[in-house]
Amino acid sequence: MTLTGRERLLRTLHGRPVDRIPVAPFIYYNAVYEMFRYRPTIDHFYDPPDFDVIGKFVEYCDYFGFDVLHVPGAVWDMYVHSSLRDNSILESEEDWEVKYADNGDDDQRRRTITIHTPGGSLHQVESYKRTSTYLIVQNIDEHLIKTRQDFELFRRYAPPADKMDCSLITRARQAVGEKGLVDSCTNGAFNILGMFRKVEHILTDPITDEGFYREMMEFYLPRLISRARKMIQAGADLIEIGGHYSGSNVGPGFYRKYVLEYEKRLVQAMRDAGALVLLHNCGTAKTVMHLYNELPIHCWGYLTPPPFGDVELDEALRVMRPDLALRGNIDQVEFLMKATPAMVHEQVKQVVLKAKERGNFILSTTDFLFDGTPYENIEAFANAGREYGVY
Repeated sequence: MTLTGRERLLRTLHGRPVDRIPVAPFIYYNAVYEMFRYRPTIDHFYDPPDFDVIGKFVEYCDYFGFDVLHVPGAVWDMYVHSSLRDNSILESEEDWEVKYADNGDDDQRRRTITIHTPGGSLHQVESYKRTSTYLIVQNIDEHLIKTRQDFELFRRYAPPADKMDCSLITRARQAVGEKGLVDSCTNGAFNILGMFRKVEHILTDPITDEGFYREMMEFYLPRLISRARKMIQAGADLIEIGGHYSGSNVGPGFYRKYVLEYEKRLVQAMRDAGALVLLHNCGTAKTVMHLYNELPIHCWGYLTPPPFGDVELDEALRVMRPDLALRGNIDQVEFLMKATPAMVHEQVKQVVLKAKERGNFILSTTDFLFDGTPYENIEAFANAGREYGVY
């Protein structure tokens, strides 16, 4: 049988037989912009007015023969002002007045945001940097929630979480057709706290003030669920939830006591709404990955090996429950950038032949492809995946 990309991915995620292993590396905007020589701006990185990144993403996948997992259709809930499709907290409403000031240019910018409420003000500072012609990265330098009082202001006055524009997801669903799935990215139940509060704090809050920590989790979890439901209604097939803040760095005891329950509730709500769910941990996971077996997820990515992670493929294939699809495990940080095509072909061959014995595997990189990755290496990756992934 010969399957469409959509059929192949759906069967894999549901643990059913396929004609071959899907070949679907993580592709971000920068790779698409590079192929078509488009230089994005900070303010329109996610949806340029003069470039159809949604449609061009599919063309990029077609060029290499990838099964499409369409990421640019996502509503990026990073809670930074450049995510203009997400109007849930950074647009003014009654009792929620948003003002911002910029310093810098289109290559590097610092943005200060002040939110005035009847009970007081919240402050956030963001930075944007063009790290290459085609990639802009963003970071929250000063988070909104610094104290319990800040959280109380947010809890009382913040607009609804699902006040966002999901038209990019609908456009992605139309563009993808039978070539694959729409993969709408969001945060996991623990990761979402890191969008509002420093990561150092969310890692220590459960120990220093467990009550405050659980109040935040119980508040933000329903907001995530409401957002996911709207994404699914707009056409998302798969919800990819970020889970990298709670990898090996927290340990299994912390994960079981403070994280697992909330992630379970989030994933189950997404499933109940009709979505497939992929857990995104592109970093360390060795000490906690066995606990992922207790999550009702369909897939875990990205099995990142040393030195940028700590996951050994043989161990992951042995430890993870047989019905859970796995996605990864080719390093794109250094290996795909520096290896020869022959080396890429051999590495992919070894990974695919191991994974075929278990099944339920999607060949992928361990995170998004960097611009500047040699096309001959990407082609070697795709060709070897298709050659050795046939059942």
